[in-house]
Amino acid sequence: MPILNATDCVLSVTTGGSLQAVAHSTSASISMNMDLRDSTTKSSGGYQENLGGLRSWELSGDAFVEIGAIAGKADIEELWVTWEAQLPVAVKFGSAGMEYTGSALITSISIDAGVEENATYSISLTGTGTLTQA
Repeated sequence: MPILNATDCVLSVTTGGSLQAVAHSTSASISMNMDLRDSTTKSSGGYQENLGGLRSWELSGDAFVEIGAIAGKADIEELWVTWEAQLPVAVKFGSAGMEYTGSALITSISIDAGVEENATYSISLTGTGTLTQA
């Protein structure tokens, strides 16, 4: 099996009614977590025992800021409008052969504009409901 080229791994979100890759993306990540339920008993021999509990997942990414619409791509302005609406969006992370999909809320957008540097932004999304692997 070939090793996944990280350049092919993209974050896509629903903006403008369709699933679109984040424009000018420089990084993307996904994190899957599980809380534990303590199941330690007197017969555990002094060791903690656990069972699986609630699962959660988060997506994040970084991209260059470009003002104005970018055909077929989710840009900073569309992401801001989506964040302000406080509605879940469809998301996809990955590339052909390894994709994760679900519904998420944009939980943060931050913009960094250093002196004589490209303006960039970071976006974080928290999953709401099931994460599906394709």
